[in-house]
Amino acid sequence: MRITHEADYAIRILFCLASKNEKMGAKELSDCSGVTPRFTLKILRKLTGSGLVKSFKGMKGGYALQTPAQDISIGQIVELIDGPIRITHCLDDDYACTRMEGDRKCEFHSSFLEINQKLRENLYDLKLSAFIHRQ
Repeated sequence: MRITHEADYAIRILFCLASKNEKMGAKELSDCSGVTPRFTLKILRKLTGSGLVKSFKGMKGGYALQTPAQDISIGQIVELIDGPIRITHCLDDDYACTRMEGDRKCEFHSSFLEINQKLRENLYDLKLSAFIHRQ
């Protein structure tokens, strides 16, 4: 499993908002995160739609965290942007495994499922606020 650039950028943008802990404009967020202005706006739409970020309109508008950093997990951000965390496609509900016989799962399925669950738990245990205190 590889976290996409978009999820990585969303983490960076949220980190900037959490670090500053005040309203920031899209340009300022772009500069802080190193994400292009256009992509920053695309990601901010998703983050705003999810309730993690709130937007303010007008001349003094901008963006701020709507959810406290200690309540935002890295797993939550990744799944918001990339969809469900899956280390292999065989964990998808609609995947038809060619190695299955009847109701029996292939020998790899349960091992991959266990690894996937641990990875997901680790990502959800890792809070955005943990990175703020490392600065």
